[in-house]
Amino acid sequence: MIAALGSAPRLVRSARGGVPASAVRAALAAGGWRCERVLPTVSDTAVIMVRTSDDSDCLLKLAVSQHGAGSLRGEWEILRRLRAQERLGGWRELIPAPLGWGNTEGTEYLLTSRLPGRDARRLPAAGAGALTSAAFGAIAPLHRQAQTVVGVAGALLDEWVEQPMALLRDATARRGEASRALDRIGVLLRAGLSGAQVRLGWTHGDFHPGNVLVGADGQVTGIVDWDQARDRDITTIDLAFWLLTVRSPGTAPAAGRRQEFGGRVAARLGRHECWTPAEKRLLGTAGGSAETGRALLLLAWLRHVAGNLSKSGRYAASPLWPRRNIRPVLRQVAGE
Repeated sequence: MIAALGSAPRLVRSARGGVPASAVRAALAAGGWRCERVLPTVSDTAVIMVRTSDDSDCLLKLAVSQHGAGSLRGEWEILRRLRAQERLGGWRELIPAPLGWGNTEGTEYLLTSRLPGRDARRLPAAGAGALTSAAFGAIAPLHRQAQTVVGVAGALLDEWVEQPMALLRDATARRGEASRALDRIGVLLRAGLSGAQVRLGWTHGDFHPGNVLVGADGQVTGIVDWDQARDRDITTIDLAFWLLTVRSPGTAPAAGRRQEFGGRVAARLGRHECWTPAEKRLLGTAGGSAETGRALLLLAWLRHVAGNLSKSGRYAASPLWPRRNIRPVLRQVAGE
């Protein structure tokens, strides 16, 4: 989490490091920005709400680690590319405008516009259906951008299965049962995806309620955190991850979307059907075939855990995160 005191933070901290106070002051001074509030985060970047010299509200992100610096560079490039896509028209107002990127005292930073609305995780769970409909409608224009239909093989299988599985193997304790479960997951993914006709297009890569902002009328006002976006990806993956992370009616507000994520995935793997009929209809809005079974569920899980492992070394080092996100799925697959 981030900790700071007053409007001029002495130190901005995260769980595995901190941005030196001098770097924070230098970044603020270089841009003529005034610190308003430091936001909590679980990534390797510090996030500060700032006001610019022309009285604009912006977000300043500073890298806590090399992982964080890579994420900031990636988000800077993605936002620039998307904002330059004229065919996206007014949709581009839903994403932050990249205003500046640089390095101060060895700390990389990114400045973006601040979008209106509130974190969708704060909405009552009773409105999950309306929120899902609004969110899927908001992301659809991006998914349709430069969309193509392809058969999954070769390089795509390597990118979607082999590369993230290698990250997971490195992070997993090298016990025989874990290795066998990972082998089994690889087999299931290749069998379910190989030869499938899928729609490829732009994806957000981390599409969950915490990255969506909504207005008082329930409509989406912004989509944030674009460092994991891809321009040639299976569009259904965004929708699947959303369905795995949105709160259901009757549940209490969660402190973080990743709590017990692995348990939710494992529970679905234990069912005869991983997705309900209603969920399959929602997933079908992204098109393609053979995309609503176990392979999609496992791919969404793998993308999530591998994405976090690549963003920060603290996930693999944590005793709690693997227990909540990796081990339940391995146990479920190993017991089949």
